[in-house]
Amino acid sequence: MDPQLQMEGLQRKMPGVKNWIAGLFLILVVLGVSPGSTRQAPDPKLRTSDEEYEIYSSLIKQFYVKPEYHLMVIEDRTFRYDPRSEDDDQPWYDKPKKGVVIDPSTVEGYGINNTDHWVLDKKAFKLPVKCELVTSADLWAIFHGRKGQVEWLEFFKRYPDAPGFVMLSRVGFNTEHTQAMLYVGSQCGPGCWDLHFLLLEKTGGAWKIKKELRKAGSDF
Repeated sequence: MDPQLQMEGLQRKMPGVKNWIAGLFLILVVLGVSPGSTRQAPDPKLRTSDEEYEIYSSLIKQFYVKPEYHLMVIEDRTFRYDPRSEDDDQPWYDKPKKGVVIDPSTVEGYGINNTDHWVLDKKAFKLPVKCELVTSADLWAIFHGRKGQVEWLEFFKRYPDAPGFVMLSRVGFNTEHTQAMLYVGSQCGPGCWDLHFLLLEKTGGAWKIKKELRKAGSDF
C-alpha cells in the first residue's frame, strides 16, 4: 500500500497521531532537517568522548559534590530532555534579546548524539568522591515506578553517602567545537529534583557556562 495512504488511515484511526506528526515536523524544521531526508545515525561503536566526561565531571563537582556527600550515584545511561513540547521554555531557539545565540550546529550535534541512550563509563569520570553507576533495573527494584517516602528511604539505605542520583544527556558540540549544550539533572528525594539546561563555550582551552536555565520542583 502507498505509505501516504497508510499514514492517512492511521490518522483516521488515531486522531492524536496527527498532532504528534505535526509536532515532529516542527522539530525537524527547527533542526534544519527536511522530513523527507535521511541523516546518518552515529556509529554505535563510538564511545562518549573524553571531553564529554571532562564536562560531566566539572559540572557534577560544581552542582552536586558537597562536603557531606562521599558518593555520586549516576544513572548509567544518558537521557534526552527536549523542552520544545513546553510553550513557556524553549532554550533551543536563538534569543538575541538575551544576548545568547545558539549555533544551529550545536543543536544539530545535540540531536545526533542523543538519538539513543548511551551507556556511560564509570572509570571515565574524574570526581573527588567515589562514583557508582545505577541501571534502570536497579532503580526499578528500588522505586517500582513510585518515588514516595518509603521508596526513597530504601534508596538512601542502599546509598547512604549519596545526595540522590544524577542524570546526564550526551553533549552536543558545534562544528567548530567551541560551543556545547547538554542537560544535567538529579533526583534527590520526595519532591526533590532539579534540571539544568546548559550552554557552554570554550574559552582559553576551558569549557565555561555561558547560559544556564534551571528548573526544580515536585513534579518530574
